[in-house]
Amino acid sequence: MKVHTNIRRLDLIIFNLTLLPRVRSTYVTIGVIAFAVATFILLKHGSPETARNWMILVVASLGGGVGGMLAGIIISMVLILTTSSKANGILGEHEYEITPEGLLEKTNANEGLSRWSGIQEVRKAGSFILFRISGYLFHIIPRRSFETDEDFHEFLGMAKDKWRSAA
Repeated sequence: MKVHTNIRRLDLIIFNLTLLPRVRSTYVTIGVIAFAVATFILLKHGSPETARNWMILVVASLGGGVGGMLAGIIISMVLILTTSSKANGILGEHEYEITPEGLLEKTNANEGLSRWSGIQEVRKAGSFILFRISGYLFHIIPRRSFETDEDFHEFLGMAKDKWRSAA
């Protein structure tokens, strides 16, 4: 089964924003930054003596964690958007085909086969089918690439079946 799609910068933004709340690393990063902020405050000002000061420490630490994570997301998005292009095969026309061996991808820049046994995850994330190749490397297929919801779910189901069979 084949599908043609045109990946745009907006797809990358929506995909990343869809994925962020669904991955554990988002919350681990917030926790690590919050811990660093709390440690800095404690080293600079010493241990809080009142419940109010403890509450301020907790709120400041969590705020720092969330703020740090948001800053990281913005920097990451800017880098993704500035380094993605049709020339390197990230943006533009993609053809994906489910084969017995794996997911075949063709762009004007490259052609490659991701074997089912090497794919870490196949699932729906928001309005995308995602194939996680490694920690933060994905092939994404937007819902708009399919004529109907049935076609979208058929492609997803077929990919999941092949992937599970290879596991």
